[in-house]
Order: sequence, then C-alpha cells, then structure tokens
Amino acid sequence: MDNVNDINFSISRFEKMVKENSVLFFDSLEFENIISYYLDTGKLTLAKKALKLSLSQHPSNTNLSLYEIEIFIQEDKLKNALDLVNSILMIETNNYEAIILKSSILSKQKKHNKSISLLKTIIDDYENKSELFYQIGIEYLFIENYTKSNYYFKKSLNYDYLDHSALYNILYCYEMIKDSNGLILFLKEYLSKNPYNEIGWHNLGKSYVKNKMYDEAIASFDYAIFSDDTFTSPYIDKGKLLEKMKKYDEAINNYKEIISINPNSSYALFRIAFCYEKKYDYSNSLNYYFKCIN
Repeated sequence: MDNVNDINFSISRFEKMVKENSVLFFDSLEFENIISYYLDTGKLTLAKKALKLSLSQHPSNTNLSLYEIEIFIQEDKLKNALDLVNSILMIETNNYEAIILKSSILSKQKKHNKSISLLKTIIDDYENKSELFYQIGIEYLFIENYTKSNYYFKKSLNYDYLDHSALYNILYCYEMIKDSNGLILFLKEYLSKNPYNEIGWHNLGKSYVKNKMYDEAIASFDYAIFSDDTFTSPYIDKGKLLEKMKKYDEAINNYKEIISINPNSSYALFRIAFCYEKKYDYSNSLNYYFKCIN
C-alpha cells in the first residue's frame, strides 16, 4: 500500500475502534498520521481521542507530545502548552519543531518580540527556511514593522517563488510604507525570475497606474491575462484604465472577454453599457443595461 492508503487504513481502523468502544494497538507513526489528519480537517474531538490513546500506548514519544501542544494552542490553553513545550526543550534543546511551537505560543500571548528572537536562534540550522522566514515576517507584521516584515517575506519568497501568501504580504507591506517605486522595482525583478506569474503582472500594472504610466500598465495587464486568461482581475483594471483614457471601443472588447469567461458578470455588463453610453450609442447601451438588470 502507498502512504495515502496506509493513512486511510489507519483512520478507518481507529474510527471502527471508537465506534465499537474497543482498544487496538497503533504504532506511534500511525498515531501521528491519525492526529495530523483530524487536526487538518478540524475534527478536534477525534484528534483529542487519538492523542489520549496514543500517549497511553507511547507515553515518552516526543512527537506525540508536540501534537498535544498544538491542541493546547487550539484550545487557547497557553499556559499548559508553554509548560509542556518548555519541559521538552529542557531535554531536547535543539528540537526545532518545539521551538516553532513555542514561538507560536509567545505570539498568541502577544509577546511578538520574544517570538521573533526565538525564531532567529534557529535560522542557521532549520531546514525549511521559507517557513521560518515567513513566520518571522508575520511576527513583524503584528508589531507593524512593515520594513522588516517585508525583508523577511522576501527572504521566504527566495526559497519558494510560488508562495502566493508571501507575495501578497510583500505587496501589503509596500502599500503600508507607501513605496510604489520600490514595489515596481521588486515586481520587475520577481517577474524576471517568474515570468508567467499573473499576480505579479497584475500588481505591476496597478503600480504603473498609480504612477500614471498608463502604456506600461496596459502591457502589464496584458501579460497577466496572457499568463492566465481566466484571471478576471486584470481585465477589470485594464478596462477601468481604458475608460480613463477614453478608449471606449477597446474597453468594450476587454469587458466582453470577461463575459466570455463569466456570462453572468453584472459588473462587465454594466461597464459595457456605460462605455456605449459614453459613445452616444444609446441602443446598445440600453441593451446592456437591461442585460445587467436581468
């Protein structure tokens, strides 16, 4: 059996055991997979049942204790979580997963600077650099230090260029520090390494609009559409810009592309009607206004 089938078999066996109110033996790895599955699917009650049984069968297993800490955090039992994680770190000082969990507890306690300091102690040794830098970036967001937050999100993105969460947070940081020129430079560099990223092109176009660089903005929106022609946001922003430039025929054709993707887009129908009205083509304008109302 492959890994997925193994996990499904363990879960089915565990749920049968619960239903029949019997007790079966599972090895520690099976318990880890069962508990992880229930936590990921939001089934906290079953996760706690599996954890309780796992600790009775494997009382000294550290990985199972880490799941206990996760459950304490989810239940907002932060003192219990902190006591348990500290007891683990007294024995296993380099248990990086425990350190990550402790930083989460500190963050929940609004001790963000302490959380950051703790995370920085494992930068050299922790293998998942993308995850670590991202978490540091989040902690800096909590204390509204957008410059440092931006720095760590960029470091995270360097390890995983497909991480849209890091990318969106970088965009947010640039917005908060009001550095549109810096954002344009960042996006141009990012797109040179990831040229088919529709989110990058779309946001580059929006940045060009803010800087009144309209031709560059249109080109960026077109690249975003080329990268993913079902992504409607660049069509919308391109249409707005074409209207602003009084290029109503081009705007109408652009909005019709949205209709081809989503025939019931009331927004696109309304904008088409508005553009026809601006062209004094009242017959087509009324036609599209009626379609919008319908």
